[in-house]
Amino acid sequence: MAASASGGGSAVSVLAPNGRRHTVKVTPSTVLLQVLEDTCRRQDFNPSEYDLKFQRNVLDLSLQWRFANLPNNAKLEMVPASRSREGPGNTVRVALQLDDGSRLQGAFCSGQTLWELLGHFAQTSRWTGTPWCATRTWGSCCRPGPPSCPTSSSR
Repeated sequence: MAASASGGGSAVSVLAPNGRRHTVKVTPSTVLLQVLEDTCRRQDFNPSEYDLKFQRNVLDLSLQWRFANLPNNAKLEMVPASRSREGPGNTVRVALQLDDGSRLQGAFCSGQTLWELLGHFAQTSRWTGTPWCATRTWGSCCRPGPPSCPTSSSR
């Protein structure tokens, strides 16, 4: 984790279950999960088994530092995770609003990509409209099969 370009930078101190403290430098865009992963890597713990706690509150690890409402030099604590962040049990519900006002919904595993979600909606629904990316300059990416990223020369 590098300090911010202005040189000021922030830091956070994390207390690991083994009683050791680890200081992590953070920028405003650093995600709290990165702080946990960095600490776990240094202390040899599995990040999927722990959450971060500030005072009495377990933190949302998907938040960036700037949105976590934590002070500089905050003292965080690693605590056993109340629920797993990995595995097939973690599903998310996604809704897709179409141009005609209709709405498609589905439940997906949290590890699926956005491309896979769009492919699912295209195959299992009555959606016959123009794919979103076909209206963009790199519309050639919208074809059946695995996604292909356009090269910078084709843009």
